[in-house]
Amino acid sequence: MIPYINLHTHHLSKDNGVFLFNNRFGFDKEFYINSFFTIGIHPWDADLHVSMPELEKIILHPKCLAIGECGLDKLKGPDIDIQKQIFVSQLELAVTYQKPVIIHCVKAFDEMIELCKPYYSKISLIIHGFNKSQQLLFQLLDKGFYVSLHASFFNRTDVDFLKMPKEKIFLETDDDERVSIDVIYKKAAVCFHQSNDDLKEKIYTNFTTLFKL
Repeated sequence: MIPYINLHTHHLSKDNGVFLFNNRFGFDKEFYINSFFTIGIHPWDADLHVSMPELEKIILHPKCLAIGECGLDKLKGPDIDIQKQIFVSQLELAVTYQKPVIIHCVKAFDEMIELCKPYYSKISLIIHGFNKSQQLLFQLLDKGFYVSLHASFFNRTDVDFLKMPKEKIFLETDDDERVSIDVIYKKAAVCFHQSNDDLKEKIYTNFTTLFKL
């Protein structure tokens, strides 16, 4: 049976599926590395004094599939210039170790897009928890970004879901413990006018292809 893929979560999952657990390097006291995980310096933590060699060591763990979440946040965290420096450092690590990057971006999409331009052809870039305008959505997709969507996105009435390229889509629970990934799939399947099984198969293919599994 094809499993559900939960691309980004802050909670250990009991769902019948595959999840990527997010570790915040420099903030979390312990790291969860028993199944697929990601690790990165969150923009809120960009001013913490972290050991980049230690981060690199964890990135090399066989269960580490991506770097992140990392990125830019104008509403919270240290000065945006500090965030930019730490974000670019992680984009460079992603190139070195050929890992996709899961991006947190709040009120800073223009700056994020500009910083990512040199990396479009080098690594895969995934915007997690996307819930902005349809115009920005298709701008990102046209540039080659993937987007990972939470349940709230599928309450929207201003998005043409049928035009969204499914090969660029993932689903996630993020930090929400109230909703399970299978519920998000069901909501998404209705919006995409697909069966739940077809959507599971498509996102599973996206997952195995992107992460070379």
